[in-house]
Amino acid sequence: MTAPIVSARLSPELSRKIVWRLAPMLMLMYVINQLDRANVGYASLTMNQEIGITMAQYGLGTSLFFLGYILFEVPSNLCLHRFGARMWMMRIMVTWGLISAASCLIQNATWLYIARFALGAAEAGFFPGVVYFLTLWLPTRDRVWLMSLFVMAIPITGMLGAPISTWVMQEVSLFGMSGWRSMILLEALPAIIMGIVVFVLLPDSPEKSTWLSPAEKDEVKQALELERKGVPVAGGSTLAEVLRNPKVWALGLVYFGINATIISLLYFLPQVVKGFEASFNVKYSIFEVGQITAIPFTASIIAMAFYGRYVRKRPFSVAFVSAPMIISALALASALYMSSPIQTMVAFSIGATGCFCSISTFWQLPSRLLSDRGAAAGIALVTSVGVASGMFVGWFIGAVKDATGSYNLAMLVVAGFMTLSAILVLCLEAQRRVNLSPLKS
Repeated sequence: MTAPIVSARLSPELSRKIVWRLAPMLMLMYVINQLDRANVGYASLTMNQEIGITMAQYGLGTSLFFLGYILFEVPSNLCLHRFGARMWMMRIMVTWGLISAASCLIQNATWLYIARFALGAAEAGFFPGVVYFLTLWLPTRDRVWLMSLFVMAIPITGMLGAPISTWVMQEVSLFGMSGWRSMILLEALPAIIMGIVVFVLLPDSPEKSTWLSPAEKDEVKQALELERKGVPVAGGSTLAEVLRNPKVWALGLVYFGINATIISLLYFLPQVVKGFEASFNVKYSIFEVGQITAIPFTASIIAMAFYGRYVRKRPFSVAFVSAPMIISALALASALYMSSPIQTMVAFSIGATGCFCSISTFWQLPSRLLSDRGAAAGIALVTSVGVASGMFVGWFIGAVKDATGSYNLAMLVVAGFMTLSAILVLCLEAQRRVNLSPLKS
């Protein structure tokens, strides 16, 4: 008879110690990352007209970012495994900071395409690198809380970045540049600075940390080894086996739907709010657009804080992933059919909350499939497939807006992606139970 699955956990004291040591730095890194990635959404409020591009061209520019990201994702994560988190995260952050700063000089659609592709290539490996990095520190049930805090950086960026970016655009001019150029230049500088801080302060693994005692390091090691022994592995741990593993590809498709929703919110919600002028006969300044855009992200932060604690206290269930996805899909599908700006933003707030609550729990699924070098490649592959949504969604939303004059159809398609992701999660769970049923006999 095969041994039952073991749920390995650290002591509450050690778990809290690791979480609160790593969470502030990782969250700040991700806020900076998301700000440099998504501030083009706020820049588009005036940039598109200044450099003479259509919404479809703007959307294509956002899509090319993800093409660069995908092409360099797996190689970057394997480099992180080889060189360590401290060295490779510094390389990623400094490189993307320099490219982001140079993006303030773009003059037309062609240069927008080049800048966004280069930025994607520079950022490649950051998110899956952090996901893999966390598997070296905490078992699954402890990791879910830290992952919830980490991905909370996305709505935090929306909450803070929207009003700050639009205020800078409206009030600041550096070297005689227009507001959006000044904003992009200023917001690139923290990435370069933070890259140096990471190199100095971030330990590659528990064994190399100076703030864990030998006994605590041993506890982490034993918990992770226990979890690896107790969890049935779906597929092998080598790179070739990961690439042939259909469950890894299926998880990538799930992340495709989640990422499509995030992209639509980060890159196009400012444009949707700006469009209230035509649909609801209201008029907002650029700064007011930023303040309104921040509302769904603020609601998501509050919800994620409670949701992360709720999930942490219970055995992991696939419903923690699928239920928020379904709620998000229903809210996003109905958002643009509301009769007032307030109702629309309430629907977007519910949709954003469901999306961001699902992403932290989702990342507990692929991390349980593989270990060591295979985990690095597997997580990167899942991310690459998911990020591929950016190659389609940005261009698609922009093209639909140009063709129909509204975002209604585009948001229905995005909600459809999220619905399919929820269904796929449930199917994967059903298959997992079928595979495990002989082990219980």
